[in-house]
Amino acid sequence: MREFRYERLLQWSECDPAGIIFFPHYARWMVEGVNLMFLAMGIDPNAVTENGMQGGLPSTGFSMQFLAPAKLHDQLVHEIVVSRLGSKSLSFKHRFMRAEQCLAEAEEVRVWAESDASGMRAIAVPAPVRALLESNEFLTHPLVISPAH
Repeated sequence: MREFRYERLLQWSECDPAGIIFFPHYARWMVEGVNLMFLAMGIDPNAVTENGMQGGLPSTGFSMQFLAPAKLHDQLVHEIVVSRLGSKSLSFKHRFMRAEQCLAEAEEVRVWAESDASGMRAIAVPAPVRALLESNEFLTHPLVISPAH
């Protein structure tokens, strides 16, 4: 299934006083990375749908394992693989690499959803999106992501 990769440089604002990355940033990067992957495919999963509903990809759970610390100014590669595609849910595997060393791995489940004033509900992954996610094409993002803060 679909694979995606992009690079990011660890900034001072993402580290604790010892220069080691503050672990919640990995969860934020997972959200950013999945959104970047969809945008690279020409899809905005958070766009307003044809029927006027707000789209979204809420997480229903994730697990993470930390293998080695990342430090200030490390150049990391975030790899994302679509690991499962259900009728309404999507699973992703994430790896955060520094050169050949894996620093952290995570798995997450999201649902394809839409919401309005009455709330959010999971809906079927649209057929064109499903076809793109089932592709074995490998994508990379052309830019190194560095936070502005």
